[in-house]
Parts: sequence; structure tokens; C-alpha cells
Amino acid sequence: MKAGVHIMYKAIIVDDEPWTIIDIEKTFCLEDMGFEIIGSYRTPQKALPAIVSKKPDLVITDIRMPGMTGLELIKSVREQNVNCEFIIVSGHSDFSYAQEAISYGVAGYCLKPLEPQKTAEALNRAKRHLDSRKTTAPELSYLDDNFESLRNYMITHFSEKLTLKSLAAEFNMNPNYCCSLFTKYLGQTFSAYLTELRITEAQNLLHNSDYSLEEIASMVGFKDYFYFSKVLKTTVIILQRNIAIFHTKTNMSARFNEFMKKTVLPVQFIALLLIPVCIIL
Repeated sequence: MKAGVHIMYKAIIVDDEPWTIIDIEKTFCLEDMGFEIIGSYRTPQKALPAIVSKKPDLVITDIRMPGMTGLELIKSVREQNVNCEFIIVSGHSDFSYAQEAISYGVAGYCLKPLEPQKTAEALNRAKRHLDSRKTTAPELSYLDDNFESLRNYMITHFSEKLTLKSLAAEFNMNPNYCCSLFTKYLGQTFSAYLTELRITEAQNLLHNSDYSLEEIASMVGFKDYFYFSKVLKTTVIILQRNIAIFHTKTNMSARFNEFMKKTVLPVQFIALLLIPVCIIL
């Protein structure tokens, strides 16, 4: 344990290759980010009961392992109502793997060989989710015991065909009451929060993957690419916040240009996007 590092969260690593476990420990720099490794497991079958009993805050897992895949492990953990973050490490960039991983609400999808920048981004994202829970959970618990469960369910199912009616039915609630909880605690509607989750994940994939815009739209829950582009047009604030990344990352900048070519943006929208770019330059 490094001196001066305050451990806030617990982590478990699952991979059938011992050298990969060592690589994960080294590349992710977990202790530097306030994570304590409480267990490393070579098989998902041994990891599952440990995760359920120890309730770690983060699980870093491979996908392809004998007997049980990492995705099946995540599904089993979710079914046990263990509320932890997941980061996937894999040697496969297969679209179907990534799409299913997103449907389970993973915080990151890192390809082998591991890159420190990519692992740091995934770990930071998981930590932000955990920090958010720590700051909001007590208040939400005090105000309404059900809302945190609703919110966590949306975080792990936003890429699916999710409606206010289906969400309310999942928790045996009246849809109108369910809707009022989002307005009361988040100051926004169910639809606005769902869109925010999807757009945030789309930005993450745009920055950290090579998937096309059409594939990203499908992966985060937008079945219609043209509707996805329309939503992006109206999300000026989110795009402004990330314009520096678009500008400095060559890969992302090219893909942003791809999006611009495929969509017709209002003049006012383009002007809003150019303001922060001028400031940066």
C-alpha cells in the first residue's frame, strides 16, 4: 500500500491468464486511484460467489474465459443485485461483444494490449460513477428508497428499448409517480435523463473506439441513426464541453467531421460550436 493514498473503493480482477492479471494491476494503477485489490480470480465460476459475498465496487474482467464468459459473469452479478462497476479487458474488438457489454452498463471496454491512457480513462469513468453514488445515495435514500434503484436500473439498461411505462412496471410503480420522481430528484424528465445517458456513452465510444457513428447509435440505444444525429444537434452544451477533445484528438476530429458531413446543422449551432474552438486556438 502506498503511503498517503486514501483507499475508497474495493476491486476484484477476473482473468484466466495470470500474466494478464499482473498486467492489469500494473497498467490500471488501481492504488493510485484509491482502489484496493481484494481478490484476483482465474475463473468466473470462482469469482462470482466472491463478488456476491465481498461486494466490490469495481470488477475488471476478461471476456473469453473457459466455462463462462465475462459477459455472462456480469449478467449473473446484476441478477444478484450487486451494484458494482465493471471494466472489460479483451483481445477482441468484435462489435457484438461491445454492444452487449454496453447493454450491461460497463464503465469501459479496454482492448489488449492494454494502453495506460485507455485504462486511465475507463478507471476514471468508473470512479466518477462511484463518487456520484456516494454523494447522492444518502439524500436519495432519505427522500425515496426506490429512486436510487430506478436510477441504477437505467444506468445498466439505457441501451435497451426502455420506456417510462416499462421502467415503472419493472418496479411495480404507477408511471405518473415514476415520472414525478425524476422531476423531483434530478430536475429533468425520464426521457431527458435517458437521452443524457445515451449521449454520454456515445461520446465515450466516439472518443475510445473505432466504431462508425451508425454502429455507436445502435449500441447506445438509438435504433434510428437520423434521430440520433438530430439529438446530437440539440445537445450543444455537451458538445461544447468536449470540443477541446474533438479538436486535439486527430482520430476523433476526423470522425466529428464525418458526422458534420452527414448532417445539416443550423448556422446558430455551428456558431456555438466554433466559439470554444476559437478560445482554445
